[in-house]
Amino acid sequence: MLQPYVGVIVKVLLIAIFSNCCLAKPSRSRFTNYTHYRLPESLKPEHYTLKIVTSLDPLHLTFAGEVIIRFQVLIGTGNITLHARNLTIDENSIELIKYDDNESTRYAIDAVRVMGEHDYFIIHSCLALLRGETYALKLVFRAPLNQLLYGYYRSSYVDQVTNETKWMSVTQFEPTYARTAFPCFDEPNFRAKFKIWLGHQKSLVALSNTPLAKQEKMYSESNETDDYVWSIFEETVPIPTYLVAYSVNNFTYKLSGNYGVKFYTWCRPDIINECEFTAQIAPELYKFFESLLAMSLPFTKMNQLFVPNFRARAMENWGLITYRESLLLCSLNSSSEMSRQRIATLVAHELAHQWFGNAVTLKWWSDIWMNEGFATYMSILGVHHLNSNWNFLQIESMNNILDVLEYDVQVNSHALTQGIKSTIQITSSFDLLAYKKGAMLVRMLHMVVGDDVFLNGIREYLSKFLYTADNYGSLWNSFSIRAHTYQRLETRNNIKIVLHSWTSQTGYPLLKVIRNYSNDSASVTQQRFFLNSSRGKNATKRCWWIPITLASASRLEFYKLRPSYWLECKKNKQNINITLSGMAATGDWIIFNVQMMGLYRVMYDADNWALLNGTLNSDKYTQIHVLNRAQLIDDSLALAWAGYMNYRLTLDILNYLQYEKDYLPWRTALRGFIKLDNILKGYEKQYKLFTNFLKYLILPTYNRLHGLNSTQNEKEISYIDLMHKTQISYWACYLQIDDCVNASKQYFANWKNSNINQIPTNLRLTVYSTAIRYGEQSDWEFLWQYLQESNNVVSEQRTIIQALTCSRNEITLRNFLDLIFNNTKYRQDSVAAFEGIARNKIGFPIAKNYLIEHFDQLRDYGTISRDVINLILSLARQVTSMENNIGILEFLAKKRNIFRHSWKTILSAVEITQLNIGWIRRYRAVVHNNLRRRNLKRGKNPTRPK
Repeated sequence: MLQPYVGVIVKVLLIAIFSNCCLAKPSRSRFTNYTHYRLPESLKPEHYTLKIVTSLDPLHLTFAGEVIIRFQVLIGTGNITLHARNLTIDENSIELIKYDDNESTRYAIDAVRVMGEHDYFIIHSCLALLRGETYALKLVFRAPLNQLLYGYYRSSYVDQVTNETKWMSVTQFEPTYARTAFPCFDEPNFRAKFKIWLGHQKSLVALSNTPLAKQEKMYSESNETDDYVWSIFEETVPIPTYLVAYSVNNFTYKLSGNYGVKFYTWCRPDIINECEFTAQIAPELYKFFESLLAMSLPFTKMNQLFVPNFRARAMENWGLITYRESLLLCSLNSSSEMSRQRIATLVAHELAHQWFGNAVTLKWWSDIWMNEGFATYMSILGVHHLNSNWNFLQIESMNNILDVLEYDVQVNSHALTQGIKSTIQITSSFDLLAYKKGAMLVRMLHMVVGDDVFLNGIREYLSKFLYTADNYGSLWNSFSIRAHTYQRLETRNNIKIVLHSWTSQTGYPLLKVIRNYSNDSASVTQQRFFLNSSRGKNATKRCWWIPITLASASRLEFYKLRPSYWLECKKNKQNINITLSGMAATGDWIIFNVQMMGLYRVMYDADNWALLNGTLNSDKYTQIHVLNRAQLIDDSLALAWAGYMNYRLTLDILNYLQYEKDYLPWRTALRGFIKLDNILKGYEKQYKLFTNFLKYLILPTYNRLHGLNSTQNEKEISYIDLMHKTQISYWACYLQIDDCVNASKQYFANWKNSNINQIPTNLRLTVYSTAIRYGEQSDWEFLWQYLQESNNVVSEQRTIIQALTCSRNEITLRNFLDLIFNNTKYRQDSVAAFEGIARNKIGFPIAKNYLIEHFDQLRDYGTISRDVINLILSLARQVTSMENNIGILEFLAKKRNIFRHSWKTILSAVEITQLNIGWIRRYRAVVHNNLRRRNLKRGKNPTRPK
């Protein structure tokens, strides 16, 4: 079908003055091997004319193309080195042309070489390419549309009306997959303009980065037309290759946006109504960023494309944002308010990227945290603007901080700024730290310098470096100058130095605050925090520039966000300890790190902890800011786990939760309880004491929120209260508190009997999970059947899959793993299903054995990718004894060569198992004794707070 067009995709119009040819073919042995991981700096691409013809014939899912790259020579050279992978390039059709005024010269090609290690395609010319001259390189290529969910690949869905499989093509080029779709200079610093032509059947839709300029018939070499057309798109501004995007499909769209930029939200026709929410919020978010950053980008049209099979969550391609379909579909009847919030967060993140990462690009991937960190933080501001009732600024900031504090504590974690020397390292750098630690450092910076310095610094930077690649160094300088001018930062301090201390080293600090109550002073020191405190004794000394904010019982300065002091570092990274005077009166508590501004934990002396504990367990607990109450909970749990603090004090602090009415402290506590639940559930005596303690804490709040039997409409409850009710109800049912299980089973039975789902949307995970966990096998089969047959279930698919993992039937769980991994419909949710089964006490050995026995199949399915690594990490988190650890360690050792490129992550998994086993050895008896004493004490004094 496509072969007749390959030779005529482009007719290069030129007048050949003369053709330079090599008189004799020299030996290829004279060519020097170029082995550096970065492309040479000798050439600078300026413009691509890219023509792609796509066949979506089920028997011939292929593409063929031609690219003409115009480039300038910066340093004289005898070759052109660019990227290409998995492409069949017609070496006989390579053309190299030099332009001189109105004339052109065709250069002869001496040799072509392929260097697979770095995906280099090297073209040697007979004559040298001269500095300052402009050339054009033409390459003709072809390849199949792959199934790997990257590069230029194929995706499909089943039409609900005709039951036919429909095919589409789509790109995913970040970070290094443009080279698998067309030969190119595939590095982020090589920005160039693109003119894209897409050849396709005229019954289909073609999309790319820019609006369609025109469409014309496609002619074969015999001048006969068929049903193919060219869709020719407007030229782009200079963009890097990873932001190029195109797709051929038969989708329809929702149009939105009532000002300059029109949004076209594309999805398959039978789910068009579930795209409505994304179509509604995108223009508002875009307008917010445009106003906040005081910069209009040259868009008149923004495409948003819902892709049925998409490995990433989303991709911020210039002008054509792609999303994983299942993450964005929103049904008015079955989608919860929390689902809407998650959708808004994802959309906001990709739109923020249009400025952060697209308008200005990083020179190299080693600082990808800057792209992702800024986009993540800006998305928080955007979602908070979209709906302030969600309290997203506080909630998401806290969630991100807690994620970072949990993830970055491991010895085998890594610095934000990394040495990137291979494509595998590039891919693995897109991790939680890049997004969340990066975002929270930007948040910390924002709080330090204030709104005016922060926003004006960004605006100036974006304006100055628009459509270029930079390393953000100029932005830090801009912040410093403005911060000094507005007296937000002492002139001897520098933002670049401050941030470097946080981005160049692994982990985060533990602040130790020891008060001297005789003179109202406090000594403040820092050290790296470890989950096993004994590691700190022999660890390399680290130092961070730490902004210090504080409040006390007599000075409730929780909204004073500018640092009162800095804990500084010497030039050799040695700590500078400080003593602060005038802290607080003897009977007053103090709290450092107001509103969790900084990424660090705080350890106080015993007396200050006692003062804080006394306040929390009284009617004055609300004097402490809600974020700092959450901080005290998380710090006390982590400090006790690591051995810095006695569990008796931690349990005393947690006792106050029976009074707590706010969502955030409970959210933090429940996260911590998950970890203890995982590690204790294999030890019956300790687990019973632990769950009794949790019931004691949760029951007052469960009753205050009216359990599951509230007659109040969800729409009449505030979003925060709804989330609070959701999380408390889930745990109440999990712990079989009061009537929670019976109420859930009744909800589920009513649905089964009537076939009408009246379960409150935000309680569906609770009800589904409880019905599966404590119900009959017929309940599992009903929910599985519903997942299979319902046409309106896509938006709650993850909820149902998560609930199905709660079964206590071994055969059912084993079969479910087969069902979920072997059905392409659920491929994107398979990791979540595996993780759910691994967390299930009965399911852990089933998940472990499944991974070991089916590893080769799973490896083909996901390659040695983030997905497969996540399966291993999910098992590691459940390991609490050497007995269930041996099989995993033996498996990892056996597959060591396969994991060689991900070995640091594998070491993290091993470290998690060692930490869990070590905790059991050191603290199981300690926790048992403390919980037993508390239970005996409650037995003597069983009254509960009102």
